[in-house]
Amino acid sequence: MPAKLIDISLPGTPQAAGRARRALDACVRDPELSDSGRLLISEAVANAVEHTQSDRLRLVIRYDAETGTLMCALHDQLAEFRRAASTGTGVASDWAESGRGLSITAALSAGWGVSTDGFGKWLWFWLRAA
Repeated sequence: MPAKLIDISLPGTPQAAGRARRALDACVRDPELSDSGRLLISEAVANAVEHTQSDRLRLVIRYDAETGTLMCALHDQLAEFRRAASTGTGVASDWAESGRGLSITAALSAGWGVSTDGFGKWLWFWLRAA
């Protein structure tokens, strides 16, 4: 079976996270990848909506059932990468209401990164089935 690819535009609103999860559900059938992917997509979209003031987001999802890999990339309209405020230790406080999105992404993904392209930035991650 060939890899599935979804490339969609999302509004820069809180409702975009739900649309991103539905897009992922439409192509990923592996429950393990789907659960982790849904969480990480939600975190990425929520961060982009809250911190970039982007009118539009672009989401690319590639799922290959044969290799058990899922790649997701989200593009926003802010070309700079802003680090979240921390407690001085480099991590969000256990009591903070936000600030753990990238830590969660690093913990759950097989790999992730951020790169700018002059028009905005891409946050990407990939997962591999166990």
